[in-house]
Amino acid sequence: MGAATTDFFEELSSRGHEPLLETTSGTIRVDLMKNGRQHERWLLSIDKGDVDVSHKRGAADCTVRAPEELFDGIATGKVNALAALLRGEMFVDGDSRLLVRFQRLFPTPPRKPARRSTKAARGRKR
Repeated sequence: MGAATTDFFEELSSRGHEPLLETTSGTIRVDLMKNGRQHERWLLSIDKGDVDVSHKRGAADCTVRAPEELFDGIATGKVNALAALLRGEMFVDGDSRLLVRFQRLFPTPPRKPARRSTKAARGRKR
């Protein structure tokens, strides 16, 4: 299992209550795939911001299936979960609104340094 994914879920579990999910209740199961087969499972139970993370089996309101490497990218902020879904790189069954809410917890992508405009760069060469 990817270290970034494990770190993400363990850190989420240690929070207990997540203010960004105070209006959310439901269960999300994340099935991580490796070599086309289920490799690891995470189950999140959310009750108005109170989050419980486990590896339990069971039905969920929303099920996310993604390759392990892709989810590592999501967990580090390098990949946007909804963009990956739209590209067909991961799949969601059930209440996809829970994924939209869950995405609030993922880190944002690292900021890129601001690019200088071409005009400004040309002016400095003179």
